[in-house]
Amino acid sequence: MNNKPFSRSERVSQQVLKTINDILTREMDLRKYGFITFSSVKMTADLKHATLYYSVINPTKKIEDISDELNLLVPVFRKFLSASLNLRSTPTLKFFYDDSFEQFEKIDKLIKEID
Repeated sequence: MNNKPFSRSERVSQQVLKTINDILTREMDLRKYGFITFSSVKMTADLKHATLYYSVINPTKKIEDISDELNLLVPVFRKFLSASLNLRSTPTLKFFYDDSFEQFEKIDKLIKEID
């Protein structure tokens, strides 16, 4: 019986998210794309694949270009992750743009127009 409040994949997801954000602040300078924040991580149950969702404030390039360039940096992120995660293998990474903030702004604007 599992007495832990979260599954192992959820705990590793949180650890990956924290580590990726630490890497972003300490090891890599991605300001050339705008202000990037990673909002969530979805891990597969076998912990071999991680999907990271990010948002960009004041992007300096098209989101598609930023996404392509971030995915080219996967080996660098995995190198830093492998040093901090206690896993048998470092998960593969895939970055996806999280447009939920933009959706929120659109909905908020529509609500204000109604009032």
